[in-house]
Amino acid sequence: MEEKKKPSVKDYLKKTYNFLWKEESLLSYAVFIIIAFVILRFVAFPGILMLTGYSDIAAVVSSSMQHTDLTNHTFNEWLNFHNFSTEEVAKWPYLDGLNVGDVIAVKNVSAEDIKPGDVILFYSDNVQVIHRVMYVKESNNAFYYTTKGDANTQISIKEKDIPYGEVKGKLVWVVPYLGIPRVALNYILPM
Repeated sequence: MEEKKKPSVKDYLKKTYNFLWKEESLLSYAVFIIIAFVILRFVAFPGILMLTGYSDIAAVVSSSMQHTDLTNHTFNEWLNFHNFSTEEVAKWPYLDGLNVGDVIAVKNVSAEDIKPGDVILFYSDNVQVIHRVMYVKESNNAFYYTTKGDANTQISIKEKDIPYGEVKGKLVWVVPYLGIPRVALNYILPM
Protein backbone atom coordinates (compact mmCIF):
# COMPACT_ATOMS: atom_id res chain seq x y z
CA MET A 1 0.00 0.00 0.00
CA GLU A 2 1.35 3.39 -1.03
CA GLU A 3 1.60 6.07 1.60
CA LYS A 4 0.09 9.42 0.60
CA LYS A 5 2.64 12.19 0.40
CA LYS A 6 1.84 15.28 2.45
CA PRO A 7 1.64 18.45 0.30
CA SER A 8 4.59 20.77 0.81
CA VAL A 9 4.55 24.55 1.16
CA LYS A 10 5.76 24.70 -2.44
CA ASP A 11 2.70 22.70 -3.53
CA TYR A 12 0.37 25.10 -1.70
CA LEU A 13 2.09 28.13 -3.24
CA LYS A 14 1.84 26.61 -6.72
CA LYS A 15 -1.86 25.86 -6.19
CA THR A 16 -2.49 29.41 -4.95
CA TYR A 17 -0.58 30.90 -7.90
CA ASN A 18 -2.60 28.85 -10.39
CA PHE A 19 -5.85 29.79 -8.65
CA LEU A 20 -5.10 33.55 -8.69
CA TRP A 21 -3.35 33.90 -12.06
CA LYS A 22 -4.52 31.08 -14.30
CA GLU A 23 -7.96 30.01 -13.17
CA GLU A 24 -10.80 31.88 -14.83
CA SER A 25 -13.56 31.67 -12.27
CA LEU A 26 -15.65 34.27 -10.52
CA LEU A 27 -14.21 33.17 -7.18
CA SER A 28 -10.59 33.56 -8.33
CA TYR A 29 -11.35 37.04 -9.69
CA ALA A 30 -13.05 38.06 -6.44
CA VAL A 31 -10.18 36.75 -4.29
CA PHE A 32 -7.64 38.49 -6.55
CA ILE A 33 -9.49 41.82 -6.25
CA ILE A 34 -9.68 41.50 -2.46
CA ILE A 35 -5.97 40.69 -2.16
CA ALA A 36 -5.07 43.58 -4.51
CA PHE A 37 -7.22 45.96 -2.46
CA VAL A 38 -5.62 44.86 0.82
CA ILE A 39 -2.10 45.24 -0.61
CA LEU A 40 -2.84 48.66 -2.11
CA ARG A 41 -4.71 49.96 0.94
CA PHE A 42 -2.45 48.69 3.70
CA VAL A 43 0.99 48.39 2.06
CA ALA A 44 1.38 50.48 -1.13
CA PHE A 45 -0.69 53.50 -0.08
CA PRO A 46 0.99 53.99 3.34
CA GLY A 47 4.36 53.35 1.70
CA ILE A 48 3.77 56.06 -0.91
CA LEU A 49 2.72 58.52 1.81
CA MET A 50 5.78 57.70 3.89
CA LEU A 51 8.21 58.02 0.97
CA THR A 52 6.73 61.23 -0.47
CA GLY A 53 5.91 63.06 2.76
CA TYR A 54 2.33 63.64 1.65
CA SER A 55 -0.26 63.46 4.42
CA ASP A 56 -3.04 62.04 2.23
CA ILE A 57 -3.98 61.14 -1.32
CA ALA A 58 -7.69 61.23 -2.09
CA ALA A 59 -10.17 61.07 -4.93
CA VAL A 60 -12.59 63.94 -5.40
CA VAL A 61 -16.03 62.34 -4.99
CA SER A 62 -18.21 65.44 -4.73
CA SER A 63 -18.95 68.17 -7.26
CA SER A 64 -18.63 70.94 -4.66
CA MET A 65 -15.36 72.15 -6.24
CA GLN A 66 -16.35 71.54 -9.86
CA HIS A 67 -16.59 74.57 -12.15
CA THR A 68 -19.18 75.00 -14.86
CA ASP A 69 -20.45 78.19 -16.50
CA LEU A 70 -23.11 78.46 -13.80
CA THR A 71 -20.64 77.63 -11.01
CA ASN A 72 -18.16 80.24 -12.21
CA HIS A 73 -20.93 82.83 -12.15
CA THR A 74 -21.97 81.77 -8.60
CA PHE A 75 -18.35 81.54 -7.43
CA ASN A 76 -17.40 84.98 -8.73
CA GLU A 77 -20.66 86.55 -7.53
CA TRP A 78 -20.13 85.16 -4.02
CA LEU A 79 -16.54 86.44 -3.93
CA ASN A 80 -17.60 89.90 -5.12
CA PHE A 81 -20.44 90.04 -2.59
CA HIS A 82 -18.01 89.16 0.22
CA ASN A 83 -15.48 91.82 -0.85
CA PHE A 84 -12.72 89.62 -2.25
CA SER A 85 -10.76 91.65 -4.79
CA THR A 86 -10.20 90.35 -8.32
CA GLU A 87 -6.43 90.87 -7.87
CA GLU A 88 -6.40 88.84 -4.66
CA VAL A 89 -8.44 85.98 -6.16
CA ALA A 90 -6.28 85.88 -9.31
CA LYS A 91 -3.35 84.68 -7.12
CA TRP A 92 -5.27 81.74 -5.69
CA PRO A 93 -4.25 78.21 -6.76
CA TYR A 94 -6.59 75.87 -8.64
CA LEU A 95 -8.94 78.61 -9.84
CA ASP A 96 -10.47 76.16 -12.32
CA GLY A 97 -11.64 74.02 -9.41
CA LEU A 98 -11.54 70.24 -9.19
CA ASN A 99 -13.58 67.66 -11.08
CA VAL A 100 -15.26 64.58 -9.70
CA GLY A 101 -12.75 61.77 -10.19
CA ASP A 102 -9.60 63.88 -9.86
CA VAL A 103 -6.98 62.50 -7.49
CA ILE A 104 -5.31 64.98 -5.18
CA ALA A 105 -2.32 64.87 -2.88
CA VAL A 106 -2.15 67.05 0.20
CA LYS A 107 0.82 67.89 2.35
CA ASN A 108 0.80 68.83 5.98
CA VAL A 109 1.92 72.45 6.34
CA SER A 110 2.16 74.76 9.32
CA ALA A 111 -1.01 76.53 10.43
CA GLU A 112 0.39 79.90 9.28
CA ASP A 113 0.98 78.56 5.76
CA ILE A 114 -2.72 78.02 5.08
CA LYS A 115 -4.14 81.19 3.54
CA PRO A 116 -7.46 82.27 2.00
CA GLY A 117 -7.71 80.72 -1.46
CA ASP A 118 -5.80 77.55 -0.58
CA VAL A 119 -7.57 74.22 -1.05
CA ILE A 120 -7.43 71.92 1.96
CA LEU A 121 -8.57 68.41 2.87
CA PHE A 122 -10.26 67.81 6.20
CA TYR A 123 -12.77 65.37 7.64
CA SER A 124 -16.14 66.44 9.03
CA ASP A 125 -18.08 63.66 10.78
CA ASN A 126 -15.76 61.12 9.09
CA VAL A 127 -16.65 62.50 5.66
CA GLN A 128 -13.82 63.72 3.44
CA VAL A 129 -14.16 67.39 2.51
CA ILE A 130 -11.98 69.14 -0.10
CA HIS A 131 -12.79 72.85 -0.10
CA ARG A 132 -11.23 76.26 -0.49
CA VAL A 133 -10.25 78.31 2.55
CA MET A 134 -12.20 81.57 2.64
CA TYR A 135 -11.21 82.94 6.05
CA VAL A 136 -8.45 82.27 8.56
CA LYS A 137 -8.90 83.18 12.21
CA GLU A 138 -6.26 83.12 14.92
CA SER A 139 -7.45 82.94 18.51
CA ASN A 140 -5.38 82.13 21.61
CA ASN A 141 -2.43 80.97 19.45
CA ALA A 142 -4.70 78.52 17.58
CA PHE A 143 -5.76 78.70 13.94
CA TYR A 144 -9.26 78.10 12.59
CA TYR A 145 -10.40 77.97 8.97
CA THR A 146 -13.70 78.62 7.26
CA THR A 147 -14.03 76.91 3.89
CA LYS A 148 -16.45 76.76 1.00
CA GLY A 149 -16.80 74.57 -2.06
CA ASP A 150 -16.38 76.69 -5.19
CA ALA A 151 -19.70 75.39 -6.56
CA ASN A 152 -21.59 75.89 -3.30
CA THR A 153 -23.71 79.00 -2.91
CA GLN A 154 -22.97 79.40 0.79
CA ILE A 155 -20.80 78.24 3.67
CA SER A 156 -22.32 75.48 5.81
CA ILE A 157 -22.07 75.27 9.59
CA LYS A 158 -19.66 72.30 9.31
CA GLU A 159 -17.26 74.45 7.30
CA LYS A 160 -16.88 77.19 9.91
CA ASP A 161 -14.01 77.39 12.39
CA ILE A 162 -12.29 74.13 11.47
CA PRO A 163 -9.38 73.75 13.90
CA TYR A 164 -5.92 73.27 12.41
CA GLY A 165 -5.72 69.82 14.05
CA GLU A 166 -8.52 68.53 11.80
CA VAL A 167 -6.83 69.62 8.57
CA LYS A 168 -5.10 66.72 6.78
CA GLY A 169 -3.20 69.06 4.50
CA LYS A 170 -3.02 71.64 1.76
CA LEU A 171 -3.46 70.62 -1.89
CA VAL A 172 -0.12 70.25 -3.69
CA TRP A 173 -1.01 68.40 -6.92
CA VAL A 174 -3.89 67.02 -8.95
CA VAL A 175 -4.11 64.15 -11.45
CA PRO A 176 -7.28 64.56 -13.53
CA TYR A 177 -9.78 61.69 -13.51
CA LEU A 178 -7.43 59.06 -12.01
CA GLY A 179 -9.96 58.53 -9.21
CA ILE A 180 -12.89 57.50 -11.43
CA PRO A 181 -12.72 53.88 -10.13
CA ARG A 182 -13.00 55.22 -6.56
CA VAL A 183 -16.01 57.33 -7.53
CA ALA A 184 -17.65 54.33 -9.24
CA LEU A 185 -17.03 52.23 -6.14
CA ASN A 186 -18.60 54.98 -4.05
CA TYR A 187 -21.82 54.67 -6.08
CA ILE A 188 -21.80 50.87 -5.84
CA LEU A 189 -20.90 50.70 -2.12
CA PRO A 190 -21.79 54.03 -0.49
CA MET A 191 -19.53 54.73 2.46
